[in-house]
Amino acid sequence: MIVTFPRLSVAAESLPLSIFARLYEKLAGFAGDVIPLQIGDTYLMPPPAGRLAQQPYADDRDLYAYGPAPGWAPLVAALTEKVRTHNRIPVEDGGIQVTAGATHALACSVGALLDPGDEIILLTPHWPLIRGIAQSRSVVSIEVPFSQMLLAEPGLDPYPLIARAVSARTRAIYVCTPNNPDGLVLDEAALAAIVRVAERAGLWVLSDEVYEHYTYDKPHVSIASLPGMAARTLTVGSFSKSYGQAGLRVGYVAGPRPVIEAVRKMSNHSIYNVPHALQRAALAALREGSGFLDDARTRYRQARDRAIAALAVPVRVPEGSTYLFLDLAGHGCNADGCLPVLERIAAAGVLLAPGSPFGLAYADWARLCFTAVAEDRLLEGIDRINRVL
Repeated sequence: MIVTFPRLSVAAESLPLSIFARLYEKLAGFAGDVIPLQIGDTYLMPPPAGRLAQQPYADDRDLYAYGPAPGWAPLVAALTEKVRTHNRIPVEDGGIQVTAGATHALACSVGALLDPGDEIILLTPHWPLIRGIAQSRSVVSIEVPFSQMLLAEPGLDPYPLIARAVSARTRAIYVCTPNNPDGLVLDEAALAAIVRVAERAGLWVLSDEVYEHYTYDKPHVSIASLPGMAARTLTVGSFSKSYGQAGLRVGYVAGPRPVIEAVRKMSNHSIYNVPHALQRAALAALREGSGFLDDARTRYRQARDRAIAALAVPVRVPEGSTYLFLDLAGHGCNADGCLPVLERIAAAGVLLAPGSPFGLAYADWARLCFTAVAEDRLLEGIDRINRVL
């Protein structure tokens, strides 16, 4: 008798594999120095105080015990103060949840706010994993071309773009500012359009602000700091991007206390608590990392400007974040989007991120991270890209 096991879940079967699988195949034939410009990371070490070796761990029993579900109390207190003063969000005590990076923060937030069949508006181009997070919970993503429209038409009122995507099933709007991948920093006028839609349609806002410390041409504004928005916004931050601690996986979400209590349930049933030792390193970076932020911002701006000057492809200057978003439509894209072009670039030993995961409208685009490697390797990578193109 043949026994057929039950199929996998719909979410597991529908989630895409790594977007880099085809590129790794091409990369396998390259024997030289591989230059990874596809991942959003930094070549800089974290601030000295935020490195694991600098922590006074010794034989502290707390490191080996289960920690409190909201997060380590000193870190939670410091984040509460940071959100109130730096982000100008009137978060109350109990309005912070420490998470295993921003990815976990957003997954818990989606789980707390949306049910299967609900819709979430994604302002595109968007951070790729938010679409998969929604999909894993059977939440429907509605993509709205947004930041590229604002870049193409300065002064455009984006309210109609968002409002016409709202349906009876819409429950939330996801926005990323400074934007990953195109670096647009939304000012109060653009944020006000999101506010109007959210208020008129009764929607939550998920605000991804992990690049808040890396703006170059205009200040960062948290949407939850605008009148009336603290009550309907979950704001996500990350030590990965701010302090170069991506491997520690420490992030957080701030919002209204009753909503954060729901987010906490999601966190409790997924990881229980973030490792205590890693939270200590995050707190040290938060307390003593201002000099690191200033230095990194200067280095990143210089890398941005030199990368743009070296590229043979025209690119808009990003106002924030750590990426260049490249339109490769005239360089051999086809029904697979820009993948054939990226395969040729991978064969030359350089990896870029394909554009389609950032939104269905961006298959002919690619993302380049200008902070992933030191400047000499960045420029060498760009030289290889130029030769291929």
